[in-house]
Amino acid sequence: MARLAVRGEELIVELTWWEKITARHSDVRVPLAAVEKVTVERDWRRALRGEPSRGVWIGDLLQLGVREQADVRDFVAIRPRRGPVARVDLRPEASPFARIAVSDRVPQTTADGIRTAVSQHLLTAAGPRGADPGPVPRRRPAWLPGRSPAPAPPAGI
Repeated sequence: MARLAVRGEELIVELTWWEKITARHSDVRVPLAAVEKVTVERDWRRALRGEPSRGVWIGDLLQLGVREQADVRDFVAIRPRRGPVARVDLRPEASPFARIAVSDRVPQTTADGIRTAVSQHLLTAAGPRGADPGPVPRRRPAWLPGRSPAPAPPAGI
């Protein structure tokens, strides 16, 4: 069963080997900076939009692959009988997909984990506010010993 995972600065939809074959797609990787909103959909149908493009679409059994609507592409890995769906809306300019929807046994925990990873990523990317950059190194004046503007004589003379 597909699952959402955060590795480093990426959100990854990890697919099993048979899901990769069925969806004709490898694991989906998007940068955490592309994540706009993470929600949990109780009804799996609300996570779907557009028309099936490539993948497998078997009614209430399996929804797996890419869906398209106008210029928007979504990736879904939904097993309707498994319960709620974790839905991740993405910034379209930063990702090939606008939405990712994945069935999850504990979707609320997964969504919370992604939200935490995104907020931590944003904090580290922006840097802490009001942080002290540390002491500014002082330059030694040229007249102090060891700071002669003239080159040192060669060794052994």
